[in-house]
Amino acid sequence: MGSRREIDVGGLAARVAALPGIPELRAAAEAAGVRAHLVGGSVRDLLLGRDRADLDLVVDGDHMALARALGGELRVHDRFGTATVATAGGPVDVARARAESYAHPGALPRVRPSGLEADLARRDFTVNAMAVALARPGELLDPLGGLEDLRCGTLRVLHEGSFADDPTRALRAARYATRLDLDPDPATLAGIRGADLATVSADRVEAELRRLAREERPRQGFELLSNWGLIELAPGAGELIEGVAALLATPLPPGLRTLNIGGEVLTRALCDRVYANPGVRRIVNV
Repeated sequence: MGSRREIDVGGLAARVAALPGIPELRAAAEAAGVRAHLVGGSVRDLLLGRDRADLDLVVDGDHMALARALGGELRVHDRFGTATVATAGGPVDVARARAESYAHPGALPRVRPSGLEADLARRDFTVNAMAVALARPGELLDPLGGLEDLRCGTLRVLHEGSFADDPTRALRAARYATRLDLDPDPATLAGIRGADLATVSADRVEAELRRLAREERPRQGFELLSNWGLIELAPGAGELIEGVAALLATPLPPGLRTLNIGGEVLTRALCDRVYANPGVRRIVNV
């Protein structure tokens, strides 16, 4: 854990105002007659002064009224009460405030309407459980202590059953730890080490590992997962991960054939090398 971060909450309103499309979002919320809040990673990154391409909004009420009022192309996800709207300022995820329950460990959540505080309490870590009302952008809503954890560089889970409910949160922890320079507190680390990935589908595990692979420091993230006992790195995996990351950061020469895997562009030569070598056929063994 590094030194304590200086985070200027007093500048929050100005940072919100500088986000692309904020006047349109406020106008749409007013036209829809709903209270809308920026939440989760959107607020966290604003506090850290980090750029963010998309925005997450939670509505205490009819989220579809706001989604329609924004006027962009809509993708609706009925199961979870969410919608994604393509706006001129970028994609906006709009969700109804909701609570969650899990039928068994690793199950997809059952959702039901709730208030904002219950919505924040269902999230993965405290640093992702803050909100800012569009109508009052200078007021940070932080009922679970996310700001203090962000200042201290601490990754803290919200409740002791979190990793049983959704073990992929343990994989996500590596992503946040490497991207944001956070260290799990002892209780969170114990939960991570005890997460049972066998209770979730291989597709969900792979999706999280692909997200981790797209981070700026993927090797560090995968090595964290290995140190935590969640994955076994194959021989040579660290060097291979670094090589792929360097390749992805290099502009491709004109005419070079590419292969798109999960949104990542790899050269055909690298893919041939990986799949021709049984020792590195899979970067990780889960």
